[in-house]
Amino acid sequence: MEKSTATFMTVLAALLLVAVAVMGVFLNVSVNSEEQYRLSANNDYEQAYYQLTDSVGNMRVNLDKARVTRNAAMMCELMMDASVSCESAAQALYKFSADGYSASALTKFANQVGDYCAYLHSKAARGEEISSSDYAGLQKLSETAALVQEKLAPVRDEMGKGGYEFSSSLGSLNEEFSSIMNALQDGSMEYPSLIYDGPFSDALDERQAKSLTGEKITPQEGATAVKEKLGSLGIDGIEYVGEGKSHFETYLYTIDDEHGSGDVQVAARGGEIVQFTFNCESGEKRAFDPQEQALTFLTALGYEDMTPVWSAQSEGIIYMNLCYTADGVIFYPDMVKVKINAVDGHIIGCETLSYLFNHTSRQTEEPLLTAEEVAARKYGEMQTESVRLAVIPTPGGGERLTYEVYGRVGEDKFFVYVDTTHGDEVRVLMVVDGEQGELLI
Repeated sequence: MEKSTATFMTVLAALLLVAVAVMGVFLNVSVNSEEQYRLSANNDYEQAYYQLTDSVGNMRVNLDKARVTRNAAMMCELMMDASVSCESAAQALYKFSADGYSASALTKFANQVGDYCAYLHSKAARGEEISSSDYAGLQKLSETAALVQEKLAPVRDEMGKGGYEFSSSLGSLNEEFSSIMNALQDGSMEYPSLIYDGPFSDALDERQAKSLTGEKITPQEGATAVKEKLGSLGIDGIEYVGEGKSHFETYLYTIDDEHGSGDVQVAARGGEIVQFTFNCESGEKRAFDPQEQALTFLTALGYEDMTPVWSAQSEGIIYMNLCYTADGVIFYPDMVKVKINAVDGHIIGCETLSYLFNHTSRQTEEPLLTAEEVAARKYGEMQTESVRLAVIPTPGGGERLTYEVYGRVGEDKFFVYVDTTHGDEVRVLMVVDGEQGELLI
């Protein structure tokens, strides 16, 4: 009996040692996966933070320049540039709000400045005088932008030294970023209450996402929606993390499969995918059509009648923008962004915020000008290559039907947007080479 007991204890001890070894392997794999995810999330935050600080800096510079001009054309140009910076800042802030932290105070400020710039742009374009109170508003907004820039600077400086971490887990932000939010919320940074014709920033902050029309779902139903919509990518492991709220309620999930891991944000109303990122090593190199990959993926998500409108490639990733199209009209406000691994064609990310906020049934007016008439016009030295109808967003959240005229001046590429009624040029974009491929400015 004693010999049998001793043998049993020896076997048990051996089994325990094996179990500990196996557990150690699994724990090591888990730790490596978590480390990869943490680094990827931190990189996303860094990119958004650089975009935010650059945008606020550009916003401030244009506001300051506008204080010394008395020329209507220059005021229009500066206000347009400032509006673009405001839009860029708001886009960067979406990255931070994705983890459940509400960046509404700073987003409101960016929208407020953008709408004020739209107001001054409109006055200058109509030939109206820019009043002393208008210039006082510019000064106050510039001062506030300077304070925001000052509070953003220390984190950017630390990022430049390397090793700065924004968060250690999903759902947390660093104290420095939070202090900016709190400063704006508690009024220590004051900016004027702007009252003028047109849509207000408060309305933009509180506006409903037009495309979210379903009933509120449960977190369990959200997990089912993730599995159904992303199942074609091979996603099988789905874990609920918590709730989030930026402009609307969302549920946050982590996902994984044998190749890697990522995170997903789902709208609590209707279960639409708001955004997702997936981190994995590239698979075997294969030939594929990026447009076809993106369209197939969006069809699985439930997006029909989408048209690729822009793509760029950088560091092994293809970035593609697709927009809703109806009756030959491209609707730029209804945009979905997709990221594709350039080696194996795997979909590794998407963001649908613009589409969810803007997509709805529309009635577009009949153009008074024809595409042929627009194409026949002269646009400086540009050689026109194509013309198509496009609805573009306007400062303050509006929309405008235009003709998109694409052409070149030598090797330089341009997009000119022309009003379909009177033929005025309402916006000009130039294609430039940036760190992440071709960009529009």
